[in-house]
Amino acid sequence: MTEPQSLPAVRPTATLERPGAAIHQEVVDHLRAELGVVRLGYRPTDPKVHRLDLLAELCDRATFQAVMKWLSSGKRRAKTTRQAYADDVRFWAGFTSALGHPTFGLGSLTYEDLTAWKLLMEAREARPRSVARRLSSLSSLHEHARRHGWTDLVNPVDSEDHRPQIDRHDTSSATPVLEVDELQAVVQEADTAFEALVVLLLYTLAGRVSEMCATDLDKRIVRGGRVHLDLTRKGSKERILPLSATVSDLLDQHIATRPTGPLVDDDALLVDETGRRIDRFEVDRILTRLGKRATVLRDEKPQPVMGGRTLTPHVLRASRITHMVDAKEPLAEIQAFADHADPSTTIGYFTRRKATERNADLVDKAEALLGSVASRWTTGA
Repeated sequence: MTEPQSLPAVRPTATLERPGAAIHQEVVDHLRAELGVVRLGYRPTDPKVHRLDLLAELCDRATFQAVMKWLSSGKRRAKTTRQAYADDVRFWAGFTSALGHPTFGLGSLTYEDLTAWKLLMEAREARPRSVARRLSSLSSLHEHARRHGWTDLVNPVDSEDHRPQIDRHDTSSATPVLEVDELQAVVQEADTAFEALVVLLLYTLAGRVSEMCATDLDKRIVRGGRVHLDLTRKGSKERILPLSATVSDLLDQHIATRPTGPLVDDDALLVDETGRRIDRFEVDRILTRLGKRATVLRDEKPQPVMGGRTLTPHVLRASRITHMVDAKEPLAEIQAFADHADPSTTIGYFTRRKATERNADLVDKAEALLGSVASRWTTGA
């Protein structure tokens, strides 16, 4: 038995905090930093707010606590994954508000509500993958809560009735790809070295916009005389990737000419003209502008809800992966470079590319058989 005199002494004080309060606050601060901030709008002047504070405002108290447990669970370790799921909760809070509920609460959405929402998405021609992802987040939140105290909670998502069927080989809704000459045209339209850096950095590393925006200045390291970036990729996978000579030079120029002053984010690798860490909305604006100038993707199938397909960060990533397929790089190497957890994702790029080539070849063979017969109606038209 431990003797009383060997126990740590505690000096009574009127300011003694509640046991565990400091640890609780440290956890909250960590989650606030992990979830980061989000801009309330699309203009650079729109204010930024911490996602944690938004969730606390949008959810009722019990639901907010359940959401925090869900976001803290082992399956959602990556910062970018937590941020995406937090944004999905914000999305469902908006839909709940449109239904007349003052706050988002577990159990406030019903099977009938989600059936109506799915029909609404169909009417707006929303992409099946986007619909499936939103439903997956909502279902995951409910199932996690049900396993941790909400025993009577009913999951409103019905997998058979609500989840759309995703055709992995559907080229009509897949991310469009730039051909090499189109990519070169986009870079040529850049007005500044920074705009060129954004395009080349995303393309050469097959990067995701979230990981590029989140990278800090101290993650730029030099090994063997070559500049590398220490990136945290999807799934909290740490990767140290070398930069090409051109990207390295552009990055050095960006760092050397970055502004100074109290508003400058000294930790961020990529900052805007005011010195603030660049976010995905600024990257989207840059790419959309360059894509329109270069007139790329203009022949793509229009998407009424989105206002037409535009050049996005994922288009650059998909283009890089597809160009590696064209170069006949081994699929295992492409999967490792793109950090695809599931090899079927990498195979999907190969399948779509080869399907396009195969279908074009088959159509051309039909043309060779019948084109001359029909030429009397088309010649000189």
